[in-house]
Amino acid sequence: MTPLLFAIPALGDTRMGRFGKAFGQLKLPRDPLFRLLAINGIAGIAIAGLVLVGIFWANIGNLRVLVVNSDDPVLPVLMLAFALVITLGSVVIGSAIMLLGETDAGGATPLRTGRMRLKNELKPLPVAAGSRR
Repeated sequence: MTPLLFAIPALGDTRMGRFGKAFGQLKLPRDPLFRLLAINGIAGIAIAGLVLVGIFWANIGNLRVLVVNSDDPVLPVLMLAFALVITLGSVVIGSAIMLLGETDAGGATPLRTGRMRLKNELKPLPVAAGSRR
């Protein structure tokens, strides 16, 4: 048996060498917007991975059999994974950005609800309609 060529330091190990202190922990950006994008981007990638595994596990459209029997099975898996990461990552990041103005109670912020109030009751507007004959 061959010995390991490198050792991965434990999280509590102080001898991390050239990797620095950030090797054992995930460093997030300090800017709140970039932090929001990074966290939700990682969540979108994870969801895309789950969907990819689910597609092959359920053999939807006989895709697993087609990929396994193909000459180059890596290329279709990478193409599908890339498309899923772009699509689902964008959905998760976009929904996080759209929810920035929401309150904890749900619904719109007070600024938005102030524009939607109606001062008078709605009244029907009479419109003259003629025939086109």
